[in-house]
Amino acid sequence: MIIHTQRLCLRPWSDADAPALFELARDPRIGTLCGWKPYELIDDAHEVLSTVLAAPNSYAVTLSSTGELVGSIALRVDADETETSIGNIGYWIGVPYWGNGYASEAGRAIIERAKELCVETIILKYFDGNDASRRVSEKLGFTWRNREEGVEYPLIGKRLTVHCTELALAAH
Repeated sequence: MIIHTQRLCLRPWSDADAPALFELARDPRIGTLCGWKPYELIDDAHEVLSTVLAAPNSYAVTLSSTGELVGSIALRVDADETETSIGNIGYWIGVPYWGNGYASEAGRAIIERAKELCVETIILKYFDGNDASRRVSEKLGFTWRNREEGVEYPLIGKRLTVHCTELALAAH
Protein backbone atom coordinates (compact mmCIF):
# COMPACT_ATOMS: atom_id res chain seq x y z
CA MET A 1 0.00 0.00 0.00
CA ILE A 2 1.19 3.49 -0.86
CA ILE A 3 -0.05 6.51 1.08
CA HIS A 4 0.14 10.01 -0.36
CA THR A 5 0.03 13.21 1.69
CA GLN A 6 0.45 16.81 0.59
CA ARG A 7 4.27 16.59 0.41
CA LEU A 8 5.10 12.97 1.14
CA CYS A 9 4.75 9.48 -0.22
CA LEU A 10 4.74 6.65 2.32
CA ARG A 11 5.60 3.46 0.47
CA PRO A 12 6.84 -0.02 1.25
CA TRP A 13 10.60 -0.35 1.61
CA SER A 14 12.69 -1.96 -1.14
CA ASP A 15 16.24 -3.28 -1.31
CA ALA A 16 17.07 -0.30 -3.52
CA ASP A 17 16.57 1.95 -0.46
CA ALA A 18 19.67 0.54 1.27
CA PRO A 19 22.16 3.29 0.23
CA ALA A 20 19.84 6.17 1.19
CA LEU A 21 18.79 4.41 4.40
CA PHE A 22 22.43 3.84 5.32
CA GLU A 23 23.30 7.52 4.77
CA LEU A 24 20.49 8.73 7.06
CA ALA A 25 20.73 5.98 9.71
CA ARG A 26 24.47 6.24 10.22
CA ASP A 27 23.99 9.63 11.90
CA PRO A 28 24.24 8.94 15.66
CA ARG A 29 21.55 11.52 16.40
CA ILE A 30 18.96 9.23 14.79
CA GLY A 31 19.75 5.85 16.31
CA THR A 32 20.34 7.23 19.78
CA LEU A 33 16.87 8.83 19.76
CA CYS A 34 15.33 5.56 18.57
CA GLY A 35 17.20 3.02 20.69
CA TRP A 36 19.50 1.50 18.06
CA LYS A 37 23.13 1.88 17.12
CA PRO A 38 24.03 4.10 14.19
CA TYR A 39 24.65 2.06 11.07
CA GLU A 40 28.32 1.35 10.46
CA LEU A 41 28.07 -0.67 7.24
CA ILE A 42 25.73 -0.81 4.27
CA ASP A 43 25.04 -4.38 5.46
CA ASP A 44 23.27 -2.88 8.49
CA ALA A 45 20.76 -1.25 6.13
CA HIS A 46 20.27 -4.47 4.15
CA GLU A 47 19.66 -6.45 7.34
CA VAL A 48 17.06 -4.01 8.68
CA LEU A 49 15.34 -3.88 5.28
CA SER A 50 14.92 -7.65 5.34
CA THR A 51 13.72 -7.82 8.96
CA VAL A 52 12.33 -4.84 10.89
CA LEU A 53 11.37 -2.70 7.90
CA ALA A 54 9.80 -5.66 6.07
CA ALA A 55 6.98 -5.75 8.64
CA PRO A 56 3.42 -4.92 7.57
CA ASN A 57 2.57 -1.19 7.69
CA SER A 58 6.23 -0.16 7.70
CA TYR A 59 6.87 2.66 5.28
CA ALA A 60 9.72 4.56 3.72
CA VAL A 61 8.87 8.26 4.05
CA THR A 62 9.83 9.97 0.80
CA LEU A 63 9.34 13.37 -0.76
CA SER A 64 6.54 13.25 -3.34
CA SER A 65 8.37 15.72 -5.56
CA THR A 66 11.68 13.83 -5.84
CA GLY A 67 11.24 10.37 -4.30
CA GLU A 68 14.08 11.22 -1.92
CA LEU A 69 14.09 9.19 1.31
CA VAL A 70 13.57 11.38 4.39
CA GLY A 71 12.76 8.81 7.08
CA SER A 72 10.67 5.91 8.28
CA ILE A 73 7.30 5.36 9.92
CA ALA A 74 5.54 2.19 11.01
CA LEU A 75 2.36 1.08 12.67
CA ARG A 76 2.46 -2.18 14.61
CA VAL A 77 -0.97 -3.52 15.53
CA ASP A 78 -1.64 -5.88 18.42
CA ALA A 79 -4.85 -7.11 20.05
CA ASP A 80 -4.88 -7.27 23.84
CA GLU A 81 -6.76 -9.76 26.06
CA THR A 82 -10.06 -7.94 25.52
CA GLU A 83 -9.56 -8.02 21.73
CA THR A 84 -9.10 -4.27 21.72
CA SER A 85 -6.92 -3.32 18.81
CA ILE A 86 -3.90 -1.28 19.91
CA GLY A 87 -1.38 0.21 17.53
CA ASN A 88 2.13 1.41 18.23
CA ILE A 89 3.58 4.10 16.02
CA GLY A 90 7.30 4.45 15.53
CA TYR A 91 9.10 6.88 13.27
CA TRP A 92 12.27 8.80 12.59
CA ILE A 93 13.21 11.56 10.19
CA GLY A 94 16.75 11.98 8.87
CA VAL A 95 18.68 14.92 10.32
CA PRO A 96 18.88 16.89 7.03
CA TYR A 97 15.07 16.95 7.01
CA TRP A 98 14.39 17.96 10.62
CA GLY A 99 12.18 20.95 11.25
CA ASN A 100 10.00 20.59 8.15
CA GLY A 101 6.97 18.97 9.80
CA TYR A 102 7.47 15.66 7.97
CA ALA A 103 7.02 13.51 11.09
CA SER A 104 3.68 15.18 11.86
CA GLU A 105 2.51 14.89 8.25
CA ALA A 106 3.47 11.21 8.05
CA GLY A 107 1.95 10.66 11.51
CA ARG A 108 -1.42 12.03 10.40
CA ALA A 109 -1.37 9.62 7.46
CA ILE A 110 -0.55 6.67 9.74
CA ILE A 111 -3.40 7.63 12.07
CA GLU A 112 -5.75 7.44 9.08
CA ARG A 113 -4.27 4.03 8.18
CA ALA A 114 -4.88 2.89 11.78
CA LYS A 115 -8.53 3.90 11.48
CA GLU A 116 -8.83 1.81 8.29
CA LEU A 117 -7.44 -1.14 10.26
CA CYS A 118 -10.02 -0.54 13.05
CA VAL A 119 -7.33 0.28 15.60
CA GLU A 120 -8.94 1.77 18.69
CA THR A 121 -5.91 3.23 20.47
CA ILE A 122 -2.47 4.24 19.23
CA ILE A 123 0.57 4.40 21.52
CA LEU A 124 3.50 6.69 20.74
CA LYS A 125 6.61 6.51 22.94
CA TYR A 126 9.63 8.79 23.07
CA PHE A 127 12.73 9.13 25.22
CA ASP A 128 13.04 11.72 27.96
CA GLY A 129 14.63 14.82 26.42
CA ASN A 130 13.39 14.15 22.88
CA ASP A 131 11.43 17.39 22.65
CA ALA A 132 10.87 17.05 18.90
CA SER A 133 8.98 13.77 19.34
CA ARG A 134 7.08 15.19 22.30
CA ARG A 135 5.94 18.07 20.07
CA VAL A 136 4.97 15.67 17.27
CA SER A 137 2.86 13.64 19.70
CA GLU A 138 1.12 16.82 20.88
CA LYS A 139 0.50 18.05 17.30
CA LEU A 140 -1.08 14.69 16.47
CA GLY A 141 -3.42 14.91 19.47
CA PHE A 142 -1.79 12.29 21.69
CA THR A 143 -2.15 12.70 25.44
CA TRP A 144 0.50 11.81 28.01
CA ARG A 145 -0.18 8.47 29.69
CA ASN A 146 2.82 7.55 31.82
CA ARG A 147 6.57 7.43 32.17
CA GLU A 148 8.70 4.31 32.38
CA GLU A 149 12.01 4.69 34.20
CA GLY A 150 15.12 2.67 33.45
CA VAL A 151 13.91 0.91 30.31
CA GLU A 152 16.81 -1.13 28.95
CA TYR A 153 17.89 -0.60 25.34
CA PRO A 154 20.56 -3.24 24.77
CA LEU A 155 21.39 -2.10 21.23
CA ILE A 156 22.78 1.15 22.63
CA GLY A 157 23.71 -0.16 26.08
CA LYS A 158 21.60 2.34 28.00
CA ARG A 159 18.69 2.51 30.39
CA LEU A 160 16.40 5.37 29.50
CA THR A 161 13.24 7.08 30.66
CA VAL A 162 10.44 6.57 28.16
CA HIS A 163 7.33 8.72 27.93
CA CYS A 164 4.19 6.96 26.72
CA THR A 165 1.42 8.90 25.00
CA GLU A 166 -1.84 7.61 23.55
CA LEU A 167 -4.52 8.57 21.08
CA ALA A 168 -8.00 7.07 21.37
CA LEU A 169 -9.37 6.77 17.86
CA ALA A 170 -12.89 5.93 18.96
CA ALA A 171 -13.19 9.59 20.00
CA HIS A 172 -12.16 10.88 16.57
